[in-house]
Amino acid sequence: MASIPSACAHRAWLEVAKNISSCSDKDLLTVMSYNILCQTLIKRSRYPYASKGSLKWKNRKETLFKELKHWDADIVCLQEMGINYWNEDFDRFFVANGYRSRFFFNTFKSHGVSVSWKRTKFHIVDELHVSMDGSAEICGESLNTQNIALVVVLRKGSETRCLNPQDEETCAENCTGALGKAPGVIISNTHLYWLPGGCYERLQQQIVLLRGVKEMQEKYPDFAVISCGDFNTTPDDAGYDLLTKPRPVKLNEWQLDNLLPRTIEDDDEEDDPASKAGKTTAASTAVGSDNKGAGSKSYATVISSPFDEEGARAKRAKLEEQERKLEEQAKVDAERVQRLVSMIQRDYKPLESCYGAYAAIDDSYRTEQWHGEPKFTNYTDWKGTLDYIFFAPGPEISLHEVVSLPDEKRLKPGLPNDAFPSDHVSLLARFAI
Repeated sequence: MASIPSACAHRAWLEVAKNISSCSDKDLLTVMSYNILCQTLIKRSRYPYASKGSLKWKNRKETLFKELKHWDADIVCLQEMGINYWNEDFDRFFVANGYRSRFFFNTFKSHGVSVSWKRTKFHIVDELHVSMDGSAEICGESLNTQNIALVVVLRKGSETRCLNPQDEETCAENCTGALGKAPGVIISNTHLYWLPGGCYERLQQQIVLLRGVKEMQEKYPDFAVISCGDFNTTPDDAGYDLLTKPRPVKLNEWQLDNLLPRTIEDDDEEDDPASKAGKTTAASTAVGSDNKGAGSKSYATVISSPFDEEGARAKRAKLEEQERKLEEQAKVDAERVQRLVSMIQRDYKPLESCYGAYAAIDDSYRTEQWHGEPKFTNYTDWKGTLDYIFFAPGPEISLHEVVSLPDEKRLKPGLPNDAFPSDHVSLLARFAI
């Protein structure tokens, strides 16, 4: 018998619903979501606490493979999947272990997202590649990020039993399940914009993602909906509330302020504290000095000079004009935010987070800040919850169990380490469909 990987040894399935025994194995679905940390994003400066060996791809790859094999999920959603590492390693791994897969990436990034499923349990009937760049438009605005999402539609039943997956009638006859007609799953996987100040951009991306999922729902109305990913959104963010809370959602002042658009640049320096420190907002660059260098006179110096009254008036007029423009821009930005907030509530029903009540079943992860979500799914110098498995509540799906999160003492001082190959921890949920 194979030994249990260190990353899995102290994690166990925890009940979040009763009557699990009433469901047969064939009706249970295990889903895994995991940001595996793209090797090309690893820099020693980001993980100064990590051992040299824990950052090497050869070691990380083997540890990841052992963890994937141990949990043996029916559907696996991976984020930060390096393009070359998919082609050279993971595609072969999944094929060898009985999975079929789809992989999607933006050509401006070194990594993408993948969805893999057991070919003995599901076959693919549809898919959608969702781009969150200039080709996508929300409320008349084009997105200025390079993120993506992958939506895959899976029908229950082995691909070997459905020789013609495009023939819906044939598949329904060959793949009857507990509901009389084969249940299916619309599974999405995404990795949203990483910059902490990019709440507005993430809200745009959430709407683009939900729009893609809804497109598939309209084609496959009886299918369950599960949405996985690194949403780069903490549970106290407006984006989390707008995804999960009953309508209408009342956002507080702090949440609304964080939603205001910022001046940002999209790059691949994800989770780099040095990169974060170098970003500034539109407001911070517009207010203050004229950016003429340390030798320029301050406003106070100018108006105190008896020899430059005309210059003082010009300076005052310029500052008043800047203030007027800032006030106008603030009003425009508030309207932009309100349009997005109204759209997501009007057009999309709330989802439920599988780990949304985790604090109730694991006291060690209890925190008032996160609405019942775990204290963290990302554990570096910054520690917090960014990763989720969401689902659309309905008669076609019910959540039964989630896998416990690791004891924090095994993660200190930060991830990755020799046992945990990523700076995120994996999430797993078990559903009845």
